[in-house]
Amino acid sequence: MASQNKISHYDEETLAALEQALLDVWQVLKARSPNPSWSGDPELKAALARRLMDLASSGVKDPHELRNRTLQSLLLGEPH
Repeated sequence: MASQNKISHYDEETLAALEQALLDVWQVLKARSPNPSWSGDPELKAALARRLMDLASSGVKDPHELRNRTLQSLLLGEPH
């Protein structure tokens, strides 16, 4: 039986962009939440990682664009 998980391979530049975007998204979430109990939420972490990887797989490689699109997908409005 084949795995349903799609495995993607990213170059070093893309991995760095993904890491930076994830850090940036966390900073925005932290700044906007008075009670950051969500910071330990594994489902949120997994959803963010999937969103970022989907964007990277579709060709988005800029960390700022990855951050902005991910934040927009969370319905947080325009990122600052």
